Amino acid sequence: MNIRLLAILAGLSTIGIYALQFVGARFSLTTQGELARLTSTDLTILRIIASGLFFLPFLRRRHVRSFLNLGWKRIALLTCLAGAPYPFLINIGLDFTPAAHAAAILPSSVVLFSAILGWLAFKTPISRYSSISLMLIGGGMALFVCYDLIFDPWALPGDMILFAVGAGFAYFSLTVRELQIDPLAVTAGIIWCSWPLMVPMFVAMPSNLFVAAPAEIISQAIIQGILSGAIALFLTTFAARHLGSQTASLFLVGIPIATAILGAMALGELPIMLEIVALGLMAIGIGLPASRFVWHQYKTAQR
Repeated sequence: MNIRLLAILAGLSTIGIYALQFVGARFSLTTQGELARLTSTDLTILRIIASGLFFLPFLRRRHVRSFLNLGWKRIALLTCLAGAPYPFLINIGLDFTPAAHAAAILPSSVVLFSAILGWLAFKTPISRYSSISLMLIGGGMALFVCYDLIFDPWALPGDMILFAVGAGFAYFSLTVRELQIDPLAVTAGIIWCSWPLMVPMFVAMPSNLFVAAPAEIISQAIIQGILSGAIALFLTTFAARHLGSQTASLFLVGIPIATAILGAMALGELPIMLEIVALGLMAIGIGLPASRFVWHQYKTAQR
């Protein structure tokens, strides 16, 4: 099979995985899954433990060495930004807000803050198309806030948490790009560094791991840990390597749309017109810079 076709299939698979992650977490965190309810702590523990175990057979000594060479200060920073606190805060946000909100706000805030931080830290210019993208993302976020204030004030804290988490992950992405470390090494490293955090988190925070249904625990370990925590990383890296990072980022556009559809079917979270417009603005904002880049590459190849 053609390698580019495989890369496209890999990118499309990540859309389904991330949609399943958001909807699956929302199911367990809300009354939809009350019979087998898991907490934000439980989902975080399952994600960190399952993905860490999954990575064990694939890591080599050079991965461990390159990660340890970062030094404990950088390791601590990266672990705080993308280790256990990252899924924990996402799950807290999902306890408040619909899955479609999370699927739109998280990637779009990463795009927004990556552009802003890149401009501040590396003096990377913000192009006209990137400016339009940022305005679309900002407009979508403003509509979500309007929705929250008018129809569901309880969702506002969740949206704000997810927006802040996206900012932190944008800083993590820029830091990793600057360090030029193998993505497998840094991902597995911060997951393993998060393992010691599981004990105080389990003791201090509410948990239902011992009373939840085994089927719920196993399914969430697979969805949150193996699929979204490990396999999605490989598929994203594979797509970026063979299609280019800009082209591969176009798949982010499908995540809010797929999550909204899956959330409507599985959770009954039917978005109203205001939410649909917000989702559309954010999806276009996410994909505009990448689509412009792909179109430019295509026109160049045609000459």
